Amino acid sequence: MQNIKKLLASAAAGIISLSAFIMPVSAQDISSDMPFPIAIQQDEKSGAECQRNAYLPSFERWCDYPWNRGNETDNTVGLAACGLFSTINNVYYHTGVVIEPVVVAQYALDKGFRRVGVEGVALDYFSAFPKDFGSEFGMVCCGGTSSAQTALAHVRNGGSTSSNVYGHWVTIADYDEENDLYLVLDSAQTCKRCENIQWTDRENGVAWLPPDVLLQKGASGNYGIEGRYSVLYTFDYEFKAEMGDANSDERVDIADASLILSIYSFSASGIEQPRCHAHPARDQLGQTVADINGDLNIDIDDATIVLEKYAAEAAGISSAQQ
Repeated sequence: MQNIKKLLASAAAGIISLSAFIMPVSAQDISSDMPFPIAIQQDEKSGAECQRNAYLPSFERWCDYPWNRGNETDNTVGLAACGLFSTINNVYYHTGVVIEPVVVAQYALDKGFRRVGVEGVALDYFSAFPKDFGSEFGMVCCGGTSSAQTALAHVRNGGSTSSNVYGHWVTIADYDEENDLYLVLDSAQTCKRCENIQWTDRENGVAWLPPDVLLQKGASGNYGIEGRYSVLYTFDYEFKAEMGDANSDERVDIADASLILSIYSFSASGIEQPRCHAHPARDQLGQTVADINGDLNIDIDDATIVLEKYAAEAAGISSAQQ
C-alpha cells in the first residue's frame, strides 16, 4: 500500500504541471468539460461534428448517417432527425445520459417510424420511445396537446416536452420560476427562425425564452407552439453510483483512480478541480462517491483504495477475501 501511495504522490506532482492537458472522461465517453445545458446538434452546419469531436469522441459520426424513406437514397439524420434529437436532448438534460444518435435513428427505421409521406418520424415514435427505453431513464409519456398553455403548464410542474414549432421539433426541458423563462434546446440552431430570438448559448442550441415567444401561434420563422403538437414527458430518474465510481461509468477502475488523483492534485494546488461529469447531478454524485473512505477528503488514500479494489477484482478476489 505504501508503494502505491508513493507512486500516486509522484503522479500527482506530474498532474499539477500538466493540468492544462487533463480532461477526465466519464460515463458514455462524455468529456467532463461538455457544457450544461446543451442541445446535441443534428447536422454539421449547426455543429454536430464539432460536438462529437469535442465531447463524444467514441460516438459514430451521425450527421450524415443514412436515414431514408421508401426509395430515397440521399436523406440523412442531419437533414431530417430533429424529432429524434428532441428525445435525445430530453434524456440528457434529465439524466446525464447521451443516447447515441445513430442508435435512435436505426431504432426508428427498424420500428417503421420513418415512413413514406412523413418528413421526420411519425407521431407514434414519441410515445413508443419511452415505452421501449423509458424504464432506463424513468421516462414516461403523458400524452400530447396542441395547446401551448397546457404544454407550458406541464413544464412548470416539472415535466418536459418534445414540441413542434412548425416543421421542426425542439425540447422544452425546464422552467425558471424566478425569471419566468422556459429552457428550449434546439438541435438545429442555424435555421432562419433562430434569427428571431435572443439566444443564451446559440452555439450549443440553448435559449431561455419568455412565455410570449412560445405562446405564439405556430408559424414559419418563430418558436410558437400554439396549435402545433407537443408530447409531454416526465422523468423520475435515480442518480446512483457505487462508492469509488467517480466517473459514473458503472465500473470502479484505473480511470476512477486517475480522476480522484486529478481532483486531489488540482485542489492541493488551489486550481479549480475537474468535474466528474458534465451533468451537474452526476458531477455531485461523482464527488460524493470519490471519497470512498468517507473521511470527507478526496485524496491519495481514496485513489489507493480504488486501485486496490480494482486489482483485487481483476485477480478474481472477492471483497470478502480481502
